[in-house]
Amino acid sequence: MREKRGEITLAKVGISAQAAGFITGKGEEMTNKEYQEAKGISASDLKLLEISPLHLKHKDLFKFESEVFDLGSLVHKMVLEPDDVDKEFVKMPEFNLRTKAGKEDKAKFEEENKEKTIISPADWERAEKMAFNIKAIAGNIISKGIKEESFFATDEYGIVRKCRPDCYIEPLGVVIDIKTTQSTKPFDFQKAIYEYRYHYQAYWYLKTLKLLGKKANQFIFIAVEKKEPFMVRLFRISDNAINRAEVEVEELIKSYVEFLESGRAEVVEDIDLPNWA
Repeated sequence: MREKRGEITLAKVGISAQAAGFITGKGEEMTNKEYQEAKGISASDLKLLEISPLHLKHKDLFKFESEVFDLGSLVHKMVLEPDDVDKEFVKMPEFNLRTKAGKEDKAKFEEENKEKTIISPADWERAEKMAFNIKAIAGNIISKGIKEESFFATDEYGIVRKCRPDCYIEPLGVVIDIKTTQSTKPFDFQKAIYEYRYHYQAYWYLKTLKLLGKKANQFIFIAVEKKEPFMVRLFRISDNAINRAEVEVEELIKSYVEFLESGRAEVVEDIDLPNWA
């Protein structure tokens, strides 16, 4: 099912058609919100596709927010786009909620900042410490790349793939992604890679950039712990993990294309009693 070129309407994406038939482009001026709203399948969408093609088709139904997600987003912003922190985030002041005036002041503050993500003072301080450590350990490598730029490419199925690397060092073909995590011990982070499908993300980003004819051959995680002392480590994901992700991800995409072409309106899964019953 081939994506119609007219369906990608965000002018900031700067999409142009190449002779190969791919829709390509990048959004240098796009905000993260605009990127999220733009058409295309992102790496995070693959988690829904693992459940069923129908879940991906209706992905707008399954959005969620959490304080953990907000903290990670704030850390990203502090490291990658520090000048824009105040545009998207605001620290909650201390209010005396035992008084009527304090409750009213809090409600007024929330209303005045409803377009921003409100962060508690404790989490704001934690994010600052995490961002400081990341810049101390990995600031040099981050400084060599472009930050938070969006890329779009159409694959051989006509599916628009999109990615937004935290940092991309194009001359070296290196993609960098910041992850907040419980532990940076290699064994623990290996488990996180598998559980949260970070290897899918790594493959997806590299593949999308390659579809655009760009150099992309290494994916590095900057892992930062969410608790004191906010340990930071850098991990380059293995070719083995990327190759495994390629097989599994492309099978998922193929199943999605087949689902769209079938015209089915639902996905019914077989289920039985547990093995121990």
